[in-house]
Amino acid sequence: MTKREYFVHEAGAGPLEGTLVVLWHGAGGDVDQAHIVSLAKALPALGATVVRARFPYRVAGKRAPDRMPKLLDAAKATLERVRADIDADKLILGGRSMGGRMTTMLAAEGYAVDGLILLSYPLHPAGKKDKLRDEHLPKVEAPMLFVQGDRDALCDLALLHPVLARLGERATLEVFERGDHGFAKVPTEAVDEVVVRWLKAL
Repeated sequence: MTKREYFVHEAGAGPLEGTLVVLWHGAGGDVDQAHIVSLAKALPALGATVVRARFPYRVAGKRAPDRMPKLLDAAKATLERVRADIDADKLILGGRSMGGRMTTMLAAEGYAVDGLILLSYPLHPAGKKDKLRDEHLPKVEAPMLFVQGDRDALCDLALLHPVLARLGERATLEVFERGDHGFAKVPTEAVDEVVVRWLKAL
């Protein structure tokens, strides 16, 4: 069954007026993931327009993700359509796990963004801590918010800390105790709070 490519949550009035936030889902998830849905409610209440975007494999009803080059091309096409309809002074990209990682790669290629929201950044595959997904991160010039759980099987914090140290002030880290990769025990309101605080400070 074909699904919608993206959902737009219109901005209200508030301190984040003029900000467009586009969020993608993780590899095994969809746009209905609780923390993405919560942000799509919280941020418009403060003036931001939020878009929850799907990758093509999800639009087509498939579960297995495409390879990164196809995901990047799809994201660029989605952004072209979204930005043709929505005027914004500030563009923030991000998402959960693979979706967030994709936006960092997009920014590393030179796509102009004002910030990146990364929920459960997948620093390495599960059980493969020697295969870090960090080579492109120094090429990202925009501020990055990493929201991680301390029990994430795809992101050993001991490995993440030196990566972020090399990024300097561009990187902000928020860690939630008992948080796994899916944020099962992380309250949506708590994630909303750290994202809002970071966006207001940009």
